Amino acid sequence: MLGGMTRALRAVLLVGLIAGPAIGDPQVRPRGKVVRVERHRGTSVTPRICDVQADKNGNCFGTEPKPGDIITLLDENGIVGEARITETAAFALAGRANKGCDGLWSVKTEMLRGDLANMVGRSMGLIDPGLNPRVGRMIPKEQLTAPSGRSDEVPAVGFDRDGDRVADIILSQSTCDGSGSMCIEEWLRVDGKMVRVHQVNFQNCGL
Repeated sequence: MLGGMTRALRAVLLVGLIAGPAIGDPQVRPRGKVVRVERHRGTSVTPRICDVQADKNGNCFGTEPKPGDIITLLDENGIVGEARITETAAFALAGRANKGCDGLWSVKTEMLRGDLANMVGRSMGLIDPGLNPRVGRMIPKEQLTAPSGRSDEVPAVGFDRDGDRVADIILSQSTCDGSGSMCIEEWLRVDGKMVRVHQVNFQNCGL
């Protein structure tokens, strides 16, 4: 979806909640086996969080993704698929000029593993060489706490990279350090502490 917001990303921008695409009964698990993917891991690259929809379009947050980058799709039980980015563009609302919305990108993908069309329940994606493919998973939203500790921050989605059942990556919504504007922030666990690694002020995006 290069001309507008995906449902999941719209949720985090407007109401601070990411529910993900829910097709049918959210209690029903996707058909087939959980996909386990083995590849070289590293931790020098800041993870990017992506939302990919059944039509294979989506949005990514963070530094600019590139064609060929692999998005690992996860739910609360582990990896459910992989998508490869085929096209990337700076995010812009349809009919509005982009005001310098650095850090939000529209993407097109092709599925390598998994089937989003038949997937139900909540899933989100990561571009993250530091993710352990055997044990990485999403953290249930109700188990997340605001990484900054501020009362105006709402955690929306979190990921456990290493299987210890603690969120290592959190995407949250806040009022831009109390400024009143709305921001979305990515937090990463570094040496046991949550560190903010990216922030987008959506007033700059025309939202």
